[in-house]
Amino acid sequence: MNKINNNFKFEFDKKIQQIEFKINSKIYPLTTIYQATYLFLDKVYVFLDGQPEKEIKAFFKLKEHVNKEQLENLVGQFYNELLNQVLREKISQANDKIREYIVSQALYSAVPSEVDELLKEVEDDWQKDPLGIAQPWQEKKQAAKKSKKSSKKVKSKK
Repeated sequence: MNKINNNFKFEFDKKIQQIEFKINSKIYPLTTIYQATYLFLDKVYVFLDGQPEKEIKAFFKLKEHVNKEQLENLVGQFYNELLNQVLREKISQANDKIREYIVSQALYSAVPSEVDELLKEVEDDWQKDPLGIAQPWQEKKQAAKKSKKSSKKVKSKK
């Protein structure tokens, strides 16, 4: 068993090229362990085991491009990342209310108001032009001539 200090112990299994170490889940919540683990998936194969209430066993298995010394270094980096993730979670919890307030204000401002609804109705009405105000006078004149001709034809047929 290798030691960096009394609290940080790990075992390297040469046969299967794997390092095993324990994580105190009372210090590091399970969500932070998952978050830190996710960041190391491109470097090593990660296996977690144990009882989440007490202690988590982590196994880092070598990938082709990593040697034993790098793997031991990765374990130290992993513990640093655990601290980083714990801090991020604490900050997130501290800013929960502010974040909820900002999101609620953004959603509230996105809800259409009564003024917006009235403006939309007015916009729809002017496009319909029921009185024919938007029609150019030349088109009105031509339409009037056509209607006179068609009414004369109808009268003459009777």
